Amino acid sequence: MGTQMPMSSDRTRTNWTPAMERYFIELLLDQVHRGNRMGHTFNKQAWSDMLTMFNAYFGSPYDEKVLKSHYTNLWTQFNDIKNLLDQNGFSWDYNRQMVVASHHVWDAYIKAHPEAQSYRNKALMNFNDLCLIYAHTTADGRYSRSSHDVDFDDDIQGVNIGVFSCICRNVVFLIDVKSIQSVLSL
Repeated sequence: MGTQMPMSSDRTRTNWTPAMERYFIELLLDQVHRGNRMGHTFNKQAWSDMLTMFNAYFGSPYDEKVLKSHYTNLWTQFNDIKNLLDQNGFSWDYNRQMVVASHHVWDAYIKAHPEAQSYRNKALMNFNDLCLIYAHTTADGRYSRSSHDVDFDDDIQGVNIGVFSCICRNVVFLIDVKSIQSVLSL
């Protein structure tokens, strides 16, 4: 389970485990499906519900700031990957779940953007889900959409095998419909 590490006299840092992150992403997907996203964030009731469920699941007294902070971190990670994929020479490797490019493309990009180094060999197992959560959110709200804009039930009901596509700029992510159904039936 995650731990809270002291950062200063009044703040702590939560170390997120893969299980914590996976469960939080499932909670976010459920709130997107319920239509509780407002622009690039969620309404107060959604945050309250997610916090209650998260704490009950992990038996921990985390506060809303911890979840909101991790939501922002995931959004940053999503945007970093989306920006990489918008560059010439970069693509998504579905098998390895990571951004790939030739050595010279990576070297040139990292020279100009050293902060991207961590993505060179990093698998992002939840990126397809992050695409569903963040693909239509931007800071200025131009592309903000809620689940009211997309009829999930018509697309998914009665489908046992298939894929759902999520387009992030020039990359289409194929997501197994069974996985979506299991997440949406939380």
